Amino acid sequence: MEETLKSKLVGEQLSSVEFVQDYLQLHFDGRTITAYVWPEVSLNGETYILGQDTYRDRLCDLIGNVVTDLYYQDKEHIALVFKENKGTIKINLAPNNPEIVSEIAIFNDSLDKTWSVFD
Repeated sequence: MEETLKSKLVGEQLSSVEFVQDYLQLHFDGRTITAYVWPEVSLNGETYILGQDTYRDRLCDLIGNVVTDLYYQDKEHIALVFKENKGTIKINLAPNNPEIVSEIAIFNDSLDKTWSVFD
């Protein structure tokens, strides 16, 4: 899974961040990660979580930046690394997370019509 995600997202820019009532979508020009848990955002050595005043601003600061690396650990996390701002978006995939109702995240690739569910 890590190599598939890397091949599809490394080199792509984060084109938009969409805040929906109880989930988040990260758009990459035709590819989307929908996260049903709020990711942790790290930027320039500082870490931000939902509930902090600047969380949404820091997440949006990554728009337009290119993914330079991706780390995936099954049942643990997906981490997207952005070089320009020394930023990271990390989605917790731990199945024991109390925020989880069903799936944790979905990766949808509208370019090649494939998708993956992280549960």
